Amino acid sequence: MSALSHLSGDQPTLNRYFMELHNLQQRGEVKFTEDTKQEGPTNPRPWTCYITIDYLNPKFKQEVLKQTFWLTSEQKQAARDGAARLVLLNIGYNGLVH
Repeated sequence: MSALSHLSGDQPTLNRYFMELHNLQQRGEVKFTEDTKQEGPTNPRPWTCYITIDYLNPKFKQEVLKQTFWLTSEQKQAARDGAARLVLLNIGYNGLVH
Protein backbone atom coordinates (compact mmCIF):
# COMPACT_ATOMS: atom_id res chain seq x y z
CA MET A 1 0.00 0.00 0.00
CA SER A 2 1.44 3.36 -0.94
CA ALA A 3 1.70 6.22 1.55
CA LEU A 4 -0.66 8.18 -0.68
CA SER A 5 -3.53 5.70 -0.48
CA HIS A 6 -2.84 4.94 3.16
CA LEU A 7 -3.04 8.56 4.29
CA SER A 8 -5.82 10.03 2.28
CA GLY A 9 -7.36 7.63 -0.17
CA ASP A 10 -6.82 9.74 -3.29
CA GLN A 11 -4.76 12.60 -4.68
CA PRO A 12 -7.21 15.51 -4.22
CA THR A 13 -7.29 15.10 -0.43
CA LEU A 14 -3.52 14.81 0.03
CA ASN A 15 -2.15 17.70 2.10
CA ARG A 16 -5.35 18.29 4.06
CA TYR A 17 -3.76 17.51 7.44
CA PHE A 18 -0.76 19.74 6.86
CA MET A 19 -3.05 22.54 5.69
CA GLU A 20 -5.18 22.18 8.81
CA LEU A 21 -2.11 22.29 11.05
CA HIS A 22 -0.86 25.34 9.14
CA ASN A 23 -4.25 27.03 9.62
CA LEU A 24 -4.06 26.39 13.36
CA GLN A 25 -0.64 28.03 13.39
CA GLN A 26 -1.95 31.04 11.43
CA ARG A 27 -4.66 31.47 14.10
CA GLY A 28 -2.04 31.32 16.88
CA GLU A 29 -3.38 28.10 18.39
CA VAL A 30 -0.30 26.03 17.58
CA LYS A 31 3.30 26.85 16.76
CA PHE A 32 5.51 24.24 15.17
CA THR A 33 8.74 23.84 13.30
CA GLU A 34 9.02 21.54 10.32
CA ASP A 35 12.04 19.89 8.77
CA THR A 36 11.46 17.80 5.65
CA LYS A 37 14.40 16.11 3.97
CA GLN A 38 15.46 13.11 1.96
CA GLU A 39 17.24 10.53 4.06
CA GLY A 40 18.60 7.05 3.71
CA PRO A 41 20.89 5.07 1.47
CA THR A 42 18.31 3.78 -1.02
CA ASN A 43 17.63 5.21 -4.44
CA PRO A 44 15.30 6.97 -4.65
CA ARG A 45 15.82 8.18 -1.10
CA PRO A 46 12.63 8.47 0.95
CA TRP A 47 11.38 11.75 2.42
CA THR A 48 11.05 12.22 6.17
CA CYS A 49 9.12 15.09 7.71
CA TYR A 50 9.76 16.05 11.34
CA ILE A 51 7.30 18.38 13.06
CA THR A 52 8.13 19.69 16.53
CA ILE A 53 5.40 21.31 18.61
CA ASP A 54 6.70 24.59 20.04
CA TYR A 55 3.47 26.01 21.49
CA LEU A 56 -0.06 24.76 22.08
CA ASN A 57 -3.19 26.64 23.03
CA PRO A 58 -4.19 25.40 26.52
CA LYS A 59 -7.28 23.68 25.03
CA PHE A 60 -4.95 21.08 23.47
CA LYS A 61 -3.04 18.27 25.22
CA GLN A 62 -0.03 19.97 26.79
CA GLU A 63 1.84 16.71 27.43
CA VAL A 64 2.91 16.60 23.76
CA LEU A 65 4.45 20.08 23.86
CA LYS A 66 8.07 20.06 22.60
CA GLN A 67 7.66 16.57 21.15
CA THR A 68 8.62 15.75 17.58
CA PHE A 69 6.45 13.65 15.29
CA TRP A 70 7.67 12.24 12.00
CA LEU A 71 6.71 10.16 9.03
CA THR A 72 8.71 8.74 6.14
CA SER A 73 7.33 8.23 2.65
CA GLU A 74 8.46 7.92 -0.95
CA GLN A 75 6.61 11.20 -1.64
CA LYS A 76 7.53 14.47 0.05
CA GLN A 77 3.95 15.70 0.38
CA ALA A 78 2.77 12.40 1.82
CA ALA A 79 5.51 12.60 4.47
CA ARG A 80 4.45 16.15 5.41
CA ASP A 81 0.77 15.29 5.50
CA GLY A 82 1.31 12.12 7.50
CA ALA A 83 3.45 13.86 10.11
CA ALA A 84 0.86 16.62 10.42
CA ARG A 85 -1.88 14.00 10.89
CA LEU A 86 0.10 12.49 13.76
CA VAL A 87 0.44 15.92 15.37
CA LEU A 88 -3.29 16.66 15.06
CA LEU A 89 -4.24 13.29 16.52
CA ASN A 90 -1.81 13.64 19.43
CA ILE A 91 -2.79 17.17 20.43
CA GLY A 92 -6.43 16.12 20.63
CA TYR A 93 -7.66 18.21 17.72
CA ASN A 94 -11.35 17.55 17.10
CA GLY A 95 -11.64 18.97 13.61
CA LEU A 96 -10.67 17.30 10.37
CA VAL A 97 -8.72 14.24 11.56
CA HIS A 98 -10.49 10.86 11.24
